[in-house]
Amino acid sequence: MVWIGAKYLFASAFSYRIPYFSSSYALSAPAPSPSTIKLAIVATAINRTGNIEKGSKLFEQLKLANTTTELPEKIVLFKAFMKRLKQKRKGKEGKIQTPWGTLTESFESTFGIREYILYNSPITIFIEIPQETAEEVRSILKNIQYFGTSDSICTCLESKFSEPNISSCVKPVKEQAKLTNGIVFLLSDFTEKATFASVNPFSEQKLKKGEIILKPFIFPIEVEKKDKNCTVYRRL
Repeated sequence: MVWIGAKYLFASAFSYRIPYFSSSYALSAPAPSPSTIKLAIVATAINRTGNIEKGSKLFEQLKLANTTTELPEKIVLFKAFMKRLKQKRKGKEGKIQTPWGTLTESFESTFGIREYILYNSPITIFIEIPQETAEEVRSILKNIQYFGTSDSICTCLESKFSEPNISSCVKPVKEQAKLTNGIVFLLSDFTEKATFASVNPFSEQKLKKGEIILKPFIFPIEVEKKDKNCTVYRRL
């Protein structure tokens, strides 16, 4: 097994909703979850090659892989009050007349609060994978343009074989029982039961209970400043 590290610079503010928070009040984790990182790799592989079978095989190889993120020196999380479109419940759709005929109105306008992230410098994402697929994954990491939602636009500055510096990286809580400094966030990851069909957005199959799990991770950060709508974290 080998570690690969890829450094990313983000173009603007972005968000990673903490699992099970409502979409109308979506707080964000300070870094992408393991499941988000793995899906970004698989999606990029498919987009670059057009080979869905290759993406399916890659998902099976990566779904249980260890991942971590080396955080920047400072992270800012702020809340934004925003207008959004919400899909109507089934049976509540309306009809509207247009020059092109009668159309189904499936969305309604509403408001919500979403938390966004700003980094003061690039972050480095690490993943541990088998030697035989290492070069392929290193190349894919170099081509990733976003993690999670498409508004998390980023560019890869470098992608190389490198082991993470544990002291500045996000770690599973169970592996750091004696560690007292830091802040814990719940992040999502896949289990052995997860399948490519469940994560494929073009498949009718959805993720089932037992295919994804929430794990506590400790972030080596502390609050530097905080007010009602903004928090500044400093890396320890």
